[in-house]
Amino acid sequence: MRKHYSIITIILVSLILLCSCSASPEQPEAQTTPPSGETLSPLPSDADTDNEENSLPTPSPTTMPSVDNSIREAIFMDFITDIYEELSNAFFGAISGIGFIDLDMDGGIEMIIFDAGASASMGVQFFDIIDGRVECVSASMQSVRETFGGEHMSDISVNANYFEDFRLMKDKSTGEMFYLVSSGNGGIDFSYRELIRFNSKDDVLTLTSLMYKEENYDEATGDTIDASYKIGKKSAALSEYTAAYEGVYSAAEDTGLEAKGAFIWDNQSYTNDRDGIVAMAKAAIQLSRANFPE
Repeated sequence: MRKHYSIITIILVSLILLCSCSASPEQPEAQTTPPSGETLSPLPSDADTDNEENSLPTPSPTTMPSVDNSIREAIFMDFITDIYEELSNAFFGAISGIGFIDLDMDGGIEMIIFDAGASASMGVQFFDIIDGRVECVSASMQSVRETFGGEHMSDISVNANYFEDFRLMKDKSTGEMFYLVSSGNGGIDFSYRELIRFNSKDDVLTLTSLMYKEENYDEATGDTIDASYKIGKKSAALSEYTAAYEGVYSAAEDTGLEAKGAFIWDNQSYTNDRDGIVAMAKAAIQLSRANFPE
């Protein structure tokens, strides 16, 4: 079972980092299994984000190439060490977690950095190595997008609280392995939840939104005022959304792999300065070995 940290813990950490974070009611727990096992629709594969009809190709079994991750680790560590000041400024000094996971299942790790968050979840930034250089390909913080993003920047961002939120799935028909994350955030007046799949295009990490829902609440009573749903880019009814959600988890099974990373509250040596962030990144590299399936 994964270890849960309360919103109060996140707020306390954010205060320590001199961040201004506002508390809000806790986001509904993300489901890692569907409400029923009925097969309702096929599992979406690598969706084309420009395809409004969301027509998806049939997935094929994953063959992981051989990649020397020691080289990638060195590049990421040089990035953190050499431009720490620029990195810290883009995060407003609030880097709360670092991890290394092969999210696109190409054999090479990507770097994940959590910010301190400001509501029910923390923001997540994703860095890949492109042409030998580190580039941000998705970020919840606009300052990170502007500072480290390039032509590969995704318009999809992720909010989460744990490295374990990144679930390694296996297609029951093809054996294909892929990562999903249930991204979400909210406050007293709204919440959203988005199921996102990771893939690779031209050897670069990509994010695809499989489905999205948003609910608005009456601040006084907490009652739901209205809700909207999407499958890919298309608006959907609740029944269609539910069928698509159940279809994903009917077509694939969670492998149970617990992705690992280091958070600033894990060790007193992870101070909010260059030495502390470097120490946290080194620890995350050691933990990254557990992020690969056997």
